[in-house]
Amino acid sequence: MPAQLTFFCELPSDRLTALFADPALVPLLAAHRCGVALALIDLTPQRAAIVRQLTDAGVPVTAWLVLDEMDGYWLTLDNVQLARDRWRQIRAWARQHALTFACVGLDIEAPHDDAVALVDAPLLTLARLTWLRRSRRQWRAALADLRALVEEIRKDVAVVETYQFPFIADERAAGSSLLQRVLGIADLRADREVLMLYRSTLPEPWGEALVDGYGHHADAIAVGITGGGVVALEETFAPRQLDLLATQHELARARQYTAQLYVFSLEGCIAQGWLAELLAADLPKPPLPQAVTRTRTGRMLARTLLTADRLVGRLRRIRRVELP
Repeated sequence: MPAQLTFFCELPSDRLTALFADPALVPLLAAHRCGVALALIDLTPQRAAIVRQLTDAGVPVTAWLVLDEMDGYWLTLDNVQLARDRWRQIRAWARQHALTFACVGLDIEAPHDDAVALVDAPLLTLARLTWLRRSRRQWRAALADLRALVEEIRKDVAVVETYQFPFIADERAAGSSLLQRVLGIADLRADREVLMLYRSTLPEPWGEALVDGYGHHADAIAVGITGGGVVALEETFAPRQLDLLATQHELARARQYTAQLYVFSLEGCIAQGWLAELLAADLPKPPLPQAVTRTRTGRMLARTLLTADRLVGRLRRIRRVELP
């Protein structure tokens, strides 16, 4: 198993405490030099005790910043001030409990309710969000505020990483901002970008093609889903969650592109009963790429559309007219 392996963990304090009640869990993570990216859903003494337990054992902990679901949950173009306030609460909580973090993680996704709607009714939701897209002025202002937030965090924690879905690579290559303005996401750079290449989020064969389709863009790669996550989406992804063999294969694919690997989620691996087996085993030979041609064609079409949006934006700037 690769040395740089981090597990996402997204549980409220009561379930987190129950998960770490197993006395073998922290030594197992420490023995394999794993890290934990811990979603700070709440800021309780119980969560602080888990962070201390991990760091005392030599397990690096990432402070994964999330908000209340009504505020979007993930970091978006619309909740930057709330995210800044949340970071300051985290910083005060960490100082109160004498906690240290190896890193801060900024999870950049569409607002919670929009993300759920995109899964439940993708075409109608995408049409609605496209109609209601943010202006370029709003996008630029929010992106500047997000960059300022990264700099503020760096004053306390040296390393900031971002969690992005892979289509940000296509937006970036096209020089567009359309997806960001439609979905409320941001092409935010920090010290490390983790592409969330979750096979479980798409039906096959598309899901199986994500790592090979986008891996060469990634500083780090997250694979999944093995279980868990936002409650409103669990039922949808449960039939496609990865078992042990699929997780090993996804990690083997990802290892061809980077040594920085992540798994979503720790609690999913534990619930399925094979965390120790996953960590003890060598990675298998990477499977042959699947559906790469279809993925490449889809990406080319997407880039064409995104490039067209960029050109429209340039023409309108020439005319000194701001898009709505």
